[in-house]
Amino acid sequence: MDSRVRDVAISLVLFAVTVVMAVRESWATTDLVWSLWVSSLAVGYSLILASIVGTLVNGTPASLMPRRTRPGAPPPRAAGFQPPAGCAALPLNAFVAMVCVAVLGLNRVTAAVLLLAGVSTLIAVGGMLRSRPGFAAFPDPDHGVARVVVMLPGVLFMVGFFTVHFVGFHLVHGLFLNGFFPLVRDTPFGKNPEQVFGLVASCAGEAMRRYWPFVAASALSRLPAYARAFAITDGGMLFAPYLNVVRMHAMIFVFAFLGRGRIEAWGLYALLVVYFLPLGSVIGLLRRRPPAAAGGSPTTPV
Repeated sequence: MDSRVRDVAISLVLFAVTVVMAVRESWATTDLVWSLWVSSLAVGYSLILASIVGTLVNGTPASLMPRRTRPGAPPPRAAGFQPPAGCAALPLNAFVAMVCVAVLGLNRVTAAVLLLAGVSTLIAVGGMLRSRPGFAAFPDPDHGVARVVVMLPGVLFMVGFFTVHFVGFHLVHGLFLNGFFPLVRDTPFGKNPEQVFGLVASCAGEAMRRYWPFVAASALSRLPAYARAFAITDGGMLFAPYLNVVRMHAMIFVFAFLGRGRIEAWGLYALLVVYFLPLGSVIGLLRRRPPAAAGGSPTTPV
């Protein structure tokens, strides 16, 4: 089966399942919005982790800092001495060490990160000098366990960065969402940061408890995306989940307006169509021309 046909079929099945769930459980717009929020958080974050793990498993240290070239530009010419790809991790190791010291201060976690960055740097530099006397014992930083050790500081930084950024984006988003469509009867006003975090965490836990079948269905529908995220090592899939967050953030204000106009119930059907009915893909398949007959000559009925 053509991959486009398969993806459209999966989207149509998910649309049908979502409609059945919404009708059977008598969902209001609040239910669908929160199910989308927790699905975006869980599925999007797991896609980011799949991309990072795929980079660690399938990539090289150079994958952590890929070079972007213009489309159609010729590849850079190799001239003279070319250092191992492991050396590409050196600037990132230095950056990770500085960020860790600046953010966490001097403690055991910082000491562990500095030790890991130091070992990674030592292996990368030693691998670059392997051809010189006295450095032959250093492992190749582009292969085996040495490759993983060289990449580990950068990979851990990516996990920390996207955890703070992506999850933090959802936490702020959840505060707005709970204001427009309350899931937990509480507000962040008058609370300290820890209490605000606890409020959003309780929203996430309640949303996952209520809508976990929706999250599971969304994850199953994204299996091809998980495969692509694991296979691509240039970071191309790291920011893909953010597109859904931006779309949801815009929908908050749309449904707030609908709620003010007391026509919120109509928003449920609009949201179902916008998020799950693949109209563009269906139209694209219908407009797609069938493959030409062999030899280019038209066939005539017998």
